[in-house]
Amino acid sequence: MDEEHFLERAKQFAHRLAELQNRLDPDSYDLLLRILRGINDAIVHRRDGGSDSGSVDVEFSPRDQDRFTPALGRELEELTSLLGPHGLRLVVDFGAEQERDRMEVEAIARASGMDPGRS
Repeated sequence: MDEEHFLERAKQFAHRLAELQNRLDPDSYDLLLRILRGINDAIVHRRDGGSDSGSVDVEFSPRDQDRFTPALGRELEELTSLLGPHGLRLVVDFGAEQERDRMEVEAIARASGMDPGRS
């Protein structure tokens, strides 16, 4: 990517981020920034000769999981596409957390005398 192309994409990224700051609620915007910091850390770590994967985990609370809507995910994809072709792969995995939550809800249902296997 030549310097002119890079600068244009950087301007688009900054413009998009400013637009999102005005459009998103403060908590969702903060979550987006935390994720972007994690992505930045992964890129820097990989460039500095860190592990091949350059992966970084961003901790999500249950409230963060609720805030990470499909729309926010699409905005994040749009922003990362402006960062350039770094071989980025964004993985959002709530699987283990959701399974733990499901088991906890089922345990509460059983303790309350309900059968969680029946709809």
